Amino acid sequence: MSKTRYKNQKESNEAIAKAYIENDYTNSQNKLLLVSKANYGKISSNVCYSSVDDKGMNFYEFNKNAERNLMLIERYEWSDFSSVTINHSITKSAFTFVGHDKNRDITIEVKGKEVEQVIRNHSSMEVNVVKRPVWTKVLGYRSQTSWKMFMASTIYTLILLFILHALLPAATHNFIMELASLVLFLSIIGLLIGLIKPKWVLPKFKVKTRKRVLFSYLYLIFSCFFIAVAFTDGESTSTPASTQVSSSQNSVTVASKKDGADSSKQKVEKNDSDKAVKEEAKQKAEEQAAKEEAKQKAEEQAAKEEAKRKAEEQAAKEEAKRKAEEQAAKEEAKRKAEEQAAKEEAKRKAEEQAAKEEAKRKAEEQAAKEEAKQKAEEQAAKEEAERKAQEQAAKEEAERQAEKQAAKEEAERKAQQQAASQQATTSSSTSSSGNYKPFENDPSDDQQSNMSCSGQIKGNKNSKIYHVPGGAYYDRTQDNIVWFCSEADAQAAGYRKSQR
Repeated sequence: MSKTRYKNQKESNEAIAKAYIENDYTNSQNKLLLVSKANYGKISSNVCYSSVDDKGMNFYEFNKNAERNLMLIERYEWSDFSSVTINHSITKSAFTFVGHDKNRDITIEVKGKEVEQVIRNHSSMEVNVVKRPVWTKVLGYRSQTSWKMFMASTIYTLILLFILHALLPAATHNFIMELASLVLFLSIIGLLIGLIKPKWVLPKFKVKTRKRVLFSYLYLIFSCFFIAVAFTDGESTSTPASTQVSSSQNSVTVASKKDGADSSKQKVEKNDSDKAVKEEAKQKAEEQAAKEEAKQKAEEQAAKEEAKRKAEEQAAKEEAKRKAEEQAAKEEAKRKAEEQAAKEEAKRKAEEQAAKEEAKRKAEEQAAKEEAKQKAEEQAAKEEAERKAQEQAAKEEAERQAEKQAAKEEAERKAQQQAASQQATTSSSTSSSGNYKPFENDPSDDQQSNMSCSGQIKGNKNSKIYHVPGGAYYDRTQDNIVWFCSEADAQAAGYRKSQR
């Protein structure tokens, strides 16, 4: 399949998916905002598309050979998640949604920043964007795989090397070649030492392994070798030029010497007395030429040393700048990690506090319910006891009235016999507690009076409970009192002893 055909087919698939999704949203209350190709992770290995609307996002699985090219596999509502972490790269964006009961990892291709904007505008989720260093977005460094980073670094170094070779003046080539040779020698030594003790040659790296030593120092060795080879040409091209200049200077000097010699010869022929003066002048001229030659060489040497010094200072400045940037990046990462940890700790404490308050509220509600239930039961028991006491009192009152009526009818006929019978009954009750009828006083009077014995047992007519002297409720019982001479009399009358 040609590239053009493949491209047309890809565009056709995206067009089919987009048309299907737009048709699917025709009768929907949600507003379709964008459609993008997506990676749905382990749920589906086929090509997937996502539709993003104002309430959430749908995920469709694409199958061109199926009857329905696009099938909805799941929908997420923005309200299902509390926060999202987004990691943008050049071609795709990874979204990690954190929900109340579930988390989801989704990858959106190309349109990740547009999806981020939709989430910010149409949801209340907390959006956290991962800030990646610029170098991790460069081709070859995005996966952060060691061999890929090594190959990318080597290629980028070669490209930079060709650019520098074209821009830098020829006078600096010799210095750069010597510096590269020195670094190459030190890198070979560092590689040999690092394969034995990695921590000795990786002071600034967190991960100190032989693999890191191998990749790092091989990169330095290859880079320095390429630099030395590239700038060797600069040295060879600069050497003939200097040689040519020196030869031209020598020729000029020789020519001047020759002219001086001819003039001296002519002057010697004219005047032998001037020969010594001319020889001295010639000697001075030669000394002056030698001085100028030495001065020129000294200036060239000084220029080389100055260029070397400046290059070393520039390299030191760049190294210091790089270290400062790395330190700043580390401190920034550390600060962000601490802020993230503080946020998570605050969130955890808030959740724990909320859980404690919720548990406390539920406990208070439960206690209130139990208290209300207990009070209701006590109220019901109290009302039941009062009702029974009233019924018992009414019954006893009716029996008492009936007995009074019967006593009145027989009073005239059996007055004397009744008195004798009552006296016998009273004496019999004193001796045996089985048939004693207790004395009942006025309910508003708690004093014992008109009794044949000095009673010590106090009974409550309504509750049918009797109290002994020294009991907790003996002095508190003041109404509906029935007095007994002994506990046996109280028990015979149907009363029970108080537990306190």
